[in-house]
Amino acid sequence: MWVNVISVCVAVVLSIPLLMISIELLISLFYKAESEEALAFQGSYKILMPAHNESEIIGKTLTDLIQSSVVADSIVVVADNCTDDTAEIARNLGVTVLERFNDEHRGKGYALDCGLSYLKNQSAPDVIIILDSDCQISAESLNLLACSCVKEDGPIQALYLMRHGLKASLKQRVAGFAWLVKNKIRPIAVNELGLPVTLTGTGMAFPWYVIADINVAHDNIVEDMQLGIDCTLKGYPPIFCEQAVVYSDFPEQKTAEKTQRTRWEHGHLLTIIQQVPALLKQALLKRDWRLFGLALDIGVPPLSLLVLLSLVGLALLAASGFWLGSYIALMLLLSSFTIFAILLVATWWKFGRDYLTLKELCSIPIYIVSKLSVYTAFIFKRQKKWVRTERNKNS
Repeated sequence: MWVNVISVCVAVVLSIPLLMISIELLISLFYKAESEEALAFQGSYKILMPAHNESEIIGKTLTDLIQSSVVADSIVVVADNCTDDTAEIARNLGVTVLERFNDEHRGKGYALDCGLSYLKNQSAPDVIIILDSDCQISAESLNLLACSCVKEDGPIQALYLMRHGLKASLKQRVAGFAWLVKNKIRPIAVNELGLPVTLTGTGMAFPWYVIADINVAHDNIVEDMQLGIDCTLKGYPPIFCEQAVVYSDFPEQKTAEKTQRTRWEHGHLLTIIQQVPALLKQALLKRDWRLFGLALDIGVPPLSLLVLLSLVGLALLAASGFWLGSYIALMLLLSSFTIFAILLVATWWKFGRDYLTLKELCSIPIYIVSKLSVYTAFIFKRQKKWVRTERNKNS
């Protein structure tokens, strides 16, 4: 009796995120992008750029922005606990530089708070755009971000993509496809459903009065996800702007790549544990379907972990079904997983063939196995503090 109940509960718990992402994939398959009218932004904006020991890349990032017609005076760089010449490089390019040193409070959230505190004492801009120091964005995308932010009167998230070179490893190409699903495919569907999108850390635009009213001074290692939750709870759900695109590159070093993924995935899992129950509670109390949708969307674990948990769940339910003589729980989870798998392949066919061949798509199980150490580390050696990702061998 109890084993049957437990089996059904396991099947339901695993089926919910599978069905949620399946709905998102299905919507995206039938989505047709609409062109945004290009209008010149009439207000004022400031670009806020947190940076920690980014001397190898920040010069190029700032130069590209300035050469694309961004006024240097509109860029504020927060050199946070830097031990290199990040601040000097940025200052030489004419941008505003804030240097912050605090061994106790480290991380991107505190750097953002430093920049916002500085701007509160200046002439407040209409819009704040947050960019990472290793990202590239065009003047057109910046303009579109700012215009959309004013038009929608709320936070706007640009499409944040990772580039993959011709010599990218199979692991990087698989990760690139997973990134595409997370940062483009799913946000498109979330937007179509009228739900808040998850912020991705860079290419984010906020009306000044919205971001100025939110506490960002914390050491959450996925501060972007938390910021999106906080904005939604304040009544300003983030909106996705697919036409504004910001690019970055995967780290060249394998250790740096693993550090980056560990931070993202540990932070996501911790957010699921800490925030999803609270969001569901608030959704019920406020009868707010947007909060409920946000909880379901955030509750979808990283793609590789979702597949891994589903396969383990199928094996356990098959064993319990054989023992009990009842396969209801197994059929429930198997149906959900099959729908998800079919839609994932269809998504690859429409959006992901530039990342992976069919043969390489079939090698995803090997990629999943390679990430077991990341997930076991979450249980035994969880990453709790923000750690800078090394950009290359010299950084």
